[in-house]
Amino acid sequence: MFLKSLTIESEGHIVRDIVFHKGINFIVDETKLSETEETQTGNNVGKTTVLRLINFCLGGSDKNIYQSKEFKNNINEEVKNFLIDKQVVITLKLIDELNDPCSRQIEIRRNFLSKSRKLIEIDGQSVKLKDFDTTLKKLVFGYEDEKPTFKQLKAKNIRDEAERLENTVRVLGNFGKAEEYEALYLFWLGVPYPDAEKKRRLIEERNFENKLYTRLRKENSESKISQFIAIVEHDIEALEHKKKSCNINENYEADLNTLNGIRAKLNSLNNEQSQLNLRKELIEESRKELENNLANDEVSLLPELYAQANVLLPNIQKTYEETVAFHNQMILEKISFVTEELPNIQEQLIKINTEIQFNLSEEVVYADKLRKADIHKELEEIIKELNAKYERKGTLEEKLSQLQDSKAKLDDIDSDLKLIDESIGGLDGLIQKRVASFNTYFSDISNKLYGEQFVMSATFEQKSNSSQYFYKLYIDSLNGQTGTGKKKGEIAAFDLAYIRFADEQQIKSLHFILHDQMEVVDDNQINGLVREVINTNCQLVVPILRDKLPSKLHKPEYQVLSLSQNNKLFMI
Repeated sequence: MFLKSLTIESEGHIVRDIVFHKGINFIVDETKLSETEETQTGNNVGKTTVLRLINFCLGGSDKNIYQSKEFKNNINEEVKNFLIDKQVVITLKLIDELNDPCSRQIEIRRNFLSKSRKLIEIDGQSVKLKDFDTTLKKLVFGYEDEKPTFKQLKAKNIRDEAERLENTVRVLGNFGKAEEYEALYLFWLGVPYPDAEKKRRLIEERNFENKLYTRLRKENSESKISQFIAIVEHDIEALEHKKKSCNINENYEADLNTLNGIRAKLNSLNNEQSQLNLRKELIEESRKELENNLANDEVSLLPELYAQANVLLPNIQKTYEETVAFHNQMILEKISFVTEELPNIQEQLIKINTEIQFNLSEEVVYADKLRKADIHKELEEIIKELNAKYERKGTLEEKLSQLQDSKAKLDDIDSDLKLIDESIGGLDGLIQKRVASFNTYFSDISNKLYGEQFVMSATFEQKSNSSQYFYKLYIDSLNGQTGTGKKKGEIAAFDLAYIRFADEQQIKSLHFILHDQMEVVDDNQINGLVREVINTNCQLVVPILRDKLPSKLHKPEYQVLSLSQNNKLFMI
């Protein structure tokens, strides 16, 4: 899909109506370079804000519009108050084909108000914020699986923050998990990956089960428990032999066997109850830990800490609100997964408790009968010791069973994960073929820009400290590492190459690229980049200072918006 237009309305009046065209779309800041250095503010004239407004309409944070990117505690109150008090509405229109007015369109409308006054619409229909991502993903990509999310799919097309400005393929930053990156990369390559969500859930389940197994094993290993059981069985055998030498009437023997059976049953029930309570306790602990990790926008001190961190580390570009939203979404998913078996555990505990109470009553009956029997003191001591040994044996066997069951469950999960990895590994031929196809475009564009061929490679690697394998993408250059300007050129070449590749493979993709901070790119490469954009079925939207724009590109057809200190984006 292409960008058709971005409209800014204030109290029903149009402030800006930006109409995009195919090819290069410069948002030009007419401010002189020396003037910009003297008067630089968090928002300046608003050239980068255009990118953020597009991202906002596609599910991004509203805070980025009026919050300094570098200093998170630097709020442009004038802009914030304007957006809220003037009830500003942003409308973004997307279209399948720019040259076909009858082509399918998507219209997204959002405002900056809260609660009941919040506006989130897609094609005139109100959409809940929690459903916004999945609705857009279905409309734009025709894709309904949980991963990748729309936010992840759009990441490489909207390069306005550190992890996407500095990384060519690791566009999810440090928040992205290996399994999420794998699902994203395979989607880029148009390789079907139906087990993506199953693999993610299995990994979550394995992490929890491993926590339970580690706690159980911390008490005693399987080998140690097995040795204890062997010793107890030896003692039982000796006591049973000793007991047989005593004269016991038939009824006494039957009652004794019944009592031992009841006590063995009780022991098993108690241990099963203990196991369920332990699992319930672990789940409750995990839920409490996760709930404590939920970030609170109103009371958290993290915004201030982010601000302080940015003073020391200016390269931190992730906004606090984006971190909170992403973090809380992941935490809530984990809470739902971790606690889903609680109702079943509670039901089992009720059933077991009922059985325990019944067997306790039976134990009292038979113990009383045996106490009334005429047996000598030596036999009483043997029986007492035997009961203790049987009880000890039952406890040990239950612990061993718990360990073995947990280990077996881990083995089953690992087996399922291995099958999924093997199925993915079986796609390697197709994956390498797609990568090779992509590289024909990537190396060609990079060679034209720098006289050097960049290539992408895909490897199926084992994650450190894990038995799982994941596909990873790498970018390599024959001349080694690149400088800042060249890195941005590499990223731009990658993005353009991907659009050509996706069109060839008929993979649904966004045909627009938003790139910030292009001023560091050399003039020759900017000129070359514009030529490549013109030859690609796409739009490249770039905010740039007039002083940094090569003279050859000072053409009206390359410009979509002109801003200055006297003509700021919001006209305030």
